[in-house]
Amino acid sequence: GADAMLNLTRMEFRRLFKDKSVYITLAAFLGFILIALITMKLVTDQNLLTFATENGFEFTAEDQADAASFLNSTIADFVSNLLFSGGLMVCFSAIFCALSTCDDFSSGFGKNIFSYYPDRGYYIVSKIVTHCAINAMFILVLTAASIILFKIFGFSNPLGDPLKMALMLVIGWVALIPLAAQNMLFCMLIRNAAVVSILSILCGLGTVAGTIEAVTRLFGIHIAQFFPPYLVMMAPYISGSTSTGSFLSLAVGREGLGTNLFLSVFASLLWTMFYIWLSKKVLSKKDIC
Repeated sequence: GADAMLNLTRMEFRRLFKDKSVYITLAAFLGFILIALITMKLVTDQNLLTFATENGFEFTAEDQADAASFLNSTIADFVSNLLFSGGLMVCFSAIFCALSTCDDFSSGFGKNIFSYYPDRGYYIVSKIVTHCAINAMFILVLTAASIILFKIFGFSNPLGDPLKMALMLVIGWVALIPLAAQNMLFCMLIRNAAVVSILSILCGLGTVAGTIEAVTRLFGIHIAQFFPPYLVMMAPYISGSTSTGSFLSLAVGREGLGTNLFLSVFASLLWTMFYIWLSKKVLSKKDIC
């Protein structure tokens, strides 16, 4: 059993880490960070700002306000808002999982796997493990790139508390595990990459949890902390950042944040197990192709 699990996971790693689209996406994200920091450099550097304005660039009062808050933030704030509360990792994880998994069914590759490895659970777990590894790679590369680019551009922003930043990255990564498992469940049920992507992004950004929370809140019950997206939105608070603009963070408000961290991690792991169990059930019932 364990051997089959390892072999499948190894195969998934080889397939996905050899996939060019992974690296193209990573390059695009790095370009996105680069453009964001170039813009900030333009708005925050007086000489550059004068030069840009003289050459027909227009900057609004809002740009100036953004620049001021940017200069007062830490690198940890920038990273946590970009990766987690900005929804970048949730969207990437959702779309990448949907494309690569639904492709297994449409290309008939899934059929080959199941003829070798009849236990459907192995396939589901190996997929989730691989997606979590790719998420970790993206989080680490984008964080390192942000730190390096801040230094190259000569911004004086402090890093922030390194321990809190590390905890924020770990919690953010853990929060993506149940979402990867949830994406797998959607893939097993629907098998259409576009529909799965949209559903996974909506659920991952906390639309469902936020809506339920908005209702239960009227009765003084806070239920959002038991849903995986809560942890993704919590991550920035750990590093001290407060500018989360997601639907869920609005529903939760500021009360009770931080105290429920371990509870949320535990809930996330339970959700992961539940989604794996459910995905396996669905996969056993449905035709493979």
